[in-house]
Amino acid sequence: MKNRALRCGIALWMPLVMASSTVDAHGDHPPNAQSAPIRHSMSDRDWAALFDEKTPLADRQHALAAIEQSPDTLDPQTLYMLGSIYHMGKHAPGSPVQEDAQKAMLYLSNAAIRGSVLAMAKMAEIKLAAGQYREAMNWAQIYGHYASIAQKKSDVQDSYTAELLYRAKQGLNDSDIDAIMKDVRSFVFAYDSTIRAGIASDDRVLHLKPRSRGHYFQPAINHERQVNSGMADYVLTFAADGSVSKAQLLDAEPLPDTGTNLLHAAQQMTVDPASDNAPRYAWVPMLLSDMRYHLNKDAR
Repeated sequence: MKNRALRCGIALWMPLVMASSTVDAHGDHPPNAQSAPIRHSMSDRDWAALFDEKTPLADRQHALAAIEQSPDTLDPQTLYMLGSIYHMGKHAPGSPVQEDAQKAMLYLSNAAIRGSVLAMAKMAEIKLAAGQYREAMNWAQIYGHYASIAQKKSDVQDSYTAELLYRAKQGLNDSDIDAIMKDVRSFVFAYDSTIRAGIASDDRVLHLKPRSRGHYFQPAINHERQVNSGMADYVLTFAADGSVSKAQLLDAEPLPDTGTNLLHAAQQMTVDPASDNAPRYAWVPMLLSDMRYHLNKDAR
């Protein structure tokens, strides 16, 4: 059962041979995106301020509009955050905007082709939620390919990737695999250099390095139930003693409840104590996995 469920993932995790420069499977991004510079203009404190309900909503909406209109809004992290905000909308407490799926996909797909690996996973989740399984599998495979390049391996990441592939596979037939392989190879051929440059040029200064007190996952007790995996983004505010004073949810996939499920883990994170009482901020993305599925070692 396990091997059968992950057969698609194993098959597509072969080395990608570049065969075509035509990309027609992903219509969410504009042309000429490969020339975009890498810039990082927003701090984690700036993002937190957009959700501060002590500030009038009109002022926060104006600040968000200024970010969207800025020529600096070209780096993958800013695009990723904008896409996340528009994907979640008012499901996130204090959000300045309503949910806008089209804007979310536009920002996230542009973030992905500029080197945001997490944006690739979110695109897969969005396509899954829309029942677009082929597009979802395309993005899931692209995410798995670049996650193995950009990040250190972890059991949670490994399991999340496998479970994402599993969920996408449920709406596909084996006859779809060749077309998906062509889509993925075409995408990589067109954007690989830009994506790798974005990954290598991620120069965000991380003053804080939040630490988790442990791994949080929900064991699979009933193996007949659906796979429980997803992701969520928070901006954490840290007090002087290094504890979390506020965990602001930005986005959650595939459902808003994922953000609730991961909230406790986010609230338990810590940083080194500070010598003053000024609040400190950190964007923290988190993956949820029930550790039921893993990638075959030969496919990594």
